[in-house]
Amino acid sequence: MGIALMAAVLSMAVAVLPDRSDVAVGRVAGAPLLRLAAGSSGLSAGDGCPASTGRIPLSGGVHLLVHDGVRRSYRLAVPADYDGRFSYPVVFDFHGFKADAALEDQRSRLGVAGAGRGFVVVTPDALGTPRRWNTMSDPGKADDIGFVDALLTDLASRFCLDGRRVYATGHSNGAEFAAALVCRSDRFAAVAMVSSTFEARCPAGRAPATMAVHGTADPSVPYGGGLVVGSSARVPAALAVIRAYADRYGCNLTPLTARPAAGIVTRSYIGCAAGGEVLFDTVVGGTHLWPASPEARRDPHDSAAGRTFDATGAILDFFTVPGPPNLSPNVAPDGRLVPPRG
Repeated sequence: MGIALMAAVLSMAVAVLPDRSDVAVGRVAGAPLLRLAAGSSGLSAGDGCPASTGRIPLSGGVHLLVHDGVRRSYRLAVPADYDGRFSYPVVFDFHGFKADAALEDQRSRLGVAGAGRGFVVVTPDALGTPRRWNTMSDPGKADDIGFVDALLTDLASRFCLDGRRVYATGHSNGAEFAAALVCRSDRFAAVAMVSSTFEARCPAGRAPATMAVHGTADPSVPYGGGLVVGSSARVPAALAVIRAYADRYGCNLTPLTARPAAGIVTRSYIGCAAGGEVLFDTVVGGTHLWPASPEARRDPHDSAAGRTFDATGAILDFFTVPGPPNLSPNVAPDGRLVPPRG
């Protein structure tokens, strides 16, 4: 399904963390670098947004947007010190099947954590009873991709947002939708899937940075592949899906492996097209719950890793790429120029 290009109201400004004016990306050695979209949406560049740009920003909380004649709801979290002087990154967080935005906000805690780190966080509601995202863009069902596109455009008219730094994440069905979304829209720089390692296939030349978090004891979307609970659909093994992403995106197929915490195995496929990356966090013994969510912490069936792994922090870290010490973020340690991530 085609997606209307973003209006020129988004700024392609170099991102500046709003509470630290000394870390403008590309200007200060060792500054944080946010992953960038490919820049194919025709947006203009600048150091911020003109004072005349945008209406009065919305406050945090629940808001409505009419799309296709239907009132659609979403939750919004805005950094406390937002002042519109600099362009801000955006994260969309999509809830799972039968859930809603309020429950997703409680589970992922992205509204609090993301806004605290300088992101505008958008948590939309799907339609239906029960609610479900139209991942495959089936005709006759909700135009969810069009809704997200319209919502991003509306928010861009109200806030000073950076069009190259728009990200998607989600849980279960929301993870599947996020993966499909970033393949169908060039407005997103990266995606992070939680509890569903979905095999989305992007058009040739499109390789958004991709992350997944999946528990080995997930009873709903089996880590090792098999039938999805309550469905006749079969999914391949999560590791096979991630390796396929790395293969399609031209990454080095020998991953870097680390164990950042007990029960967590991180595989990172680097050297991908346009400087991208494919990263996979395996939560040993983790169930279908969002790791470290209130539900996971209370669940006696979840593993210690599933109850404690800060998946939300790991996702925000993935969207934020640290620049190497004493170097511009666009220069590698060996002196080579590094293209923008995306």
